[in-house]
Amino acid sequence: MRHEHRTPVDVLVLIERDGQLLLTRRAGDIYGSGWWAIPSGRIEPDEDVVIAAVREVDEELGIQLDEDDVAFVGVTHARPPDSESRIGFGFLVSRWRGEPTIREPDKCADLLWRRPDDLPDPTMPYSKEIIRLYLRGERFSRPGWR
Repeated sequence: MRHEHRTPVDVLVLIERDGQLLLTRRAGDIYGSGWWAIPSGRIEPDEDVVIAAVREVDEELGIQLDEDDVAFVGVTHARPPDSESRIGFGFLVSRWRGEPTIREPDKCADLLWRRPDDLPDPTMPYSKEIIRLYLRGERFSRPGWR
């Protein structure tokens, strides 16, 4: 019997201000707790990736985005050694309304602005890959498959 392949689809959002990206420190009982990451989350049913990015940033940070300000960066089909494969759509935003704050303290312990070429340790590989695509101007990657 053949089983259908199902891979989670995520959005990862680079929030840029003055040449720095906003990172969140994951907390609680979630994958990667204690690691730094860019704001991210899974898309929900009946939601496209841009709408998901707008929703996730509002839920996590309390800032509002206009869909037209969400710029595509790239897609990664990642296969981490200790987790299921994932497809991540990366986006960049440099305009928003509000000031980023921690809205989900059970999932986020801290916020940090950092240059994309000077990320703190440890930073989630999934986040690092979207940042790498952004810095190199690449549109697609598939880490862990080769």
